[in-house]
Amino acid sequence: MRDILGRVAPIMPLIAAAAATDPEIAAQWPAGPDPRYTVQYAATKALTSKPDTRPDIDPARAADLLYGMLSPELYLTFVRDRGWSPEAWEEWACAVLTAQLCTDRE
Repeated sequence: MRDILGRVAPIMPLIAAAAATDPEIAAQWPAGPDPRYTVQYAATKALTSKPDTRPDIDPARAADLLYGMLSPELYLTFVRDRGWSPEAWEEWACAVLTAQLCTDRE
């Protein structure tokens, strides 16, 4: 995700602004549920069936966590606005998601 967000996140605000003012671009923007959430939800359905996943986490909650934590907006907040390296963001996101989604493995 770090590599993908490093390429995509900086242009997302430009696309959103253009879609808000240009009907042709807006027509290219997907209607309905955000495709990122659809992908995150599909991934978490598989993830929540794994033995090291917290038993109290359901696919919808896990998808919400992935959707928020791996969002271009949050990535830009840390990397562009706060000056974190992409590697530091990746380590932090991995630690937070592991703590939220996985059981303690000792």
